[in-house]
Amino acid sequence: MSQTFDPNAILFIHPSHPSMRRRRYLRRFRAWMRALALLILLCLIYPAPAVSETLRLASYTAALERNAPGLLYRDILYGKSSQIRAALRLIATIKPDVLALQRFDWDAELRAARAFQSALKAQGWEMQNLLAPRPNTGVATGVDIDGNGQIGGPGDAQSYGIFAGQRGLLLLSRLPFDVQNSQDHSQVLWAEVPQTQSTDPPEIAKVQRLAYVAMLQTSITWRQHPISLLTFHASPPVFDGPEDRNGRRNACEIAYAAALIDQLPTPFVLLANTNLDPFDGEGHNEVMRQLLAHPKLQDPTPASPGGQASANPRHRGPAQLDTVDWPDPRPGNLRVNYILPSRDFALHDGRVHWPTKDFPDPHGNSHRLVWQDVSLP
Repeated sequence: MSQTFDPNAILFIHPSHPSMRRRRYLRRFRAWMRALALLILLCLIYPAPAVSETLRLASYTAALERNAPGLLYRDILYGKSSQIRAALRLIATIKPDVLALQRFDWDAELRAARAFQSALKAQGWEMQNLLAPRPNTGVATGVDIDGNGQIGGPGDAQSYGIFAGQRGLLLLSRLPFDVQNSQDHSQVLWAEVPQTQSTDPPEIAKVQRLAYVAMLQTSITWRQHPISLLTFHASPPVFDGPEDRNGRRNACEIAYAAALIDQLPTPFVLLANTNLDPFDGEGHNEVMRQLLAHPKLQDPTPASPGGQASANPRHRGPAQLDTVDWPDPRPGNLRVNYILPSRDFALHDGRVHWPTKDFPDPHGNSHRLVWQDVSLP
């Protein structure tokens, strides 16, 4: 008995049948094409942020140290310190890509540094990456460095500090650091550097480190270019006597940094508080002039009208370049914070953020934030 085909009947085809496999592939292909079209449309509507044509560098001695460990972390966390809020607002206003932050208390877990990162993000400016070398401030040496007949006080530390880590150095960046190839020069002994000016007796010379706070060498990658960074905070060339120990240590730190610059791959940037003016104030000013004249460096000379307006009598250097407003007449206003790029960079805008009578400093920090925009050909 013959059977007739009923067009309304359901025709069963096994899933492994070639026609069914082709249909599945076709459905998947159409879905993939729809997703690709949607992605292209979204990219047209919301384009990916372009990499900035300039790199903004900043150095700021923020004076955020406290008199006991943990207090800075507490104050950042609670958010009640007008000093900290002002520093955060200033950084978020300047919007640096890389920031060397001096006088920021260090702790082993980097809690204060990470809390500061989070608070800065809340202000609208995120700097996702940080490096914070353990500073020499407050680290016990076990010898009587200050010669008072006792061992263990702040004057007997590697550098003066009420506790280990006070007034540390924090490096923040929107670009990742090459941590694996970073070098911490903070433990180099003063007596062992070339042409040292150390005159310490053997018991001190065998333990005394050169770096007052820390000296860190690292790098970032920007627009597919690796950029070396060198940062340090040198000893103040004061608070000593006729022996000029602090002045000689300051000079040796700067000379050691100059020697490192000779070895750094280009392009590179020096971000530092050298605690030394090329012309004014105490210290071996000629050492700073020599660094500024280094053949691999260029000085962008970021300036401010406020510095010029606040010039001290008998000021020998260009007052518009000053970065700190210390009490008059001595030491007075000086240039101590520097951003010194290698000659590979093109220089763009740069400023010293110096408050004026119309826009006063909200928390009375003597130091000014310095920033500079650079680019590569």
